[in-house]
Amino acid sequence: MVGEVSESVKLSSGFILGEILKLYEEIKDLPEKEILYGSSDLYGSFFQRLNSLITLDIEDNAVTELLNSRELEPIFISIYRFRNLYTIRLETGYSNKILASKSPWKTLKEFPFYENYLKLVRTEFEGFGLKREDRILFLGSGPLPLTLIVFLKQHGVKSTGIEQDTVSADLSKEVIKKLGVSEDISILNGNHFSLSTGDFITPDVSTRVIMIAAQAEPKEEILAHLLKIAPAGCKISYRIYEKGLMKLLNRDFLLNFPEGFKEQRIRPEPPAYNTVVFLEKKEFLEKKE
Repeated sequence: MVGEVSESVKLSSGFILGEILKLYEEIKDLPEKEILYGSSDLYGSFFQRLNSLITLDIEDNAVTELLNSRELEPIFISIYRFRNLYTIRLETGYSNKILASKSPWKTLKEFPFYENYLKLVRTEFEGFGLKREDRILFLGSGPLPLTLIVFLKQHGVKSTGIEQDTVSADLSKEVIKKLGVSEDISILNGNHFSLSTGDFITPDVSTRVIMIAAQAEPKEEILAHLLKIAPAGCKISYRIYEKGLMKLLNRDFLLNFPEGFKEQRIRPEPPAYNTVVFLEKKEFLEKKE
């Protein structure tokens, strides 16, 4: 049960807190299957309200006070759960639209966050120093592997997506086939434990980097595994939110990386919201082994 919200939080954040609480009351009891498959049009409006709320320009001290409030923690967990599930629903819906479309590329570009992905992928392409014909691994590619599609379409980068949900993995394979890019993008049903050292060092694989989706969890476990199997100098990235109330979406946020990674961050430019964290395995760990 959610406890009473302190007066200090109420007074400092007024309208924002009120909107958060109203949204929480509307989504807190929704079953997972209802969010994913329910027929109500309200869920889309809840999602839009949440996105409008978390992208507001809010002073850092107010955000910090809200996010550090223990009594609000169950509320943020519920909101985070709803957003993740509805994102899967949204991507699944657009994947099915693409499969039914006579103009699949046009339909793809109608995805609400398509422009965000163009900016985000360009940031990652430049940050990694990639070039055409390079190959990336992407953990958590989802039912609509838009990151992989944009990497190929805009930058000529090939990829392998790894998705642990079988239904999402199968659907994304159909999307890739519909778009005619199966030769350059492949989808595997698995998770981070599906990766081995051979995925990084086999000569005919030519994998340059591995990327971790914002929703891929738990990141500490994922990074610990990658630290074991990746060669020194291997480059890894993942996406987080650092601006305003977008921070509440970082339920699996890593403040401390496993020892052995060097870190660099590139913060977002509109319309992208994600900060991209670039990691590189340190040389000295390789020498110890």
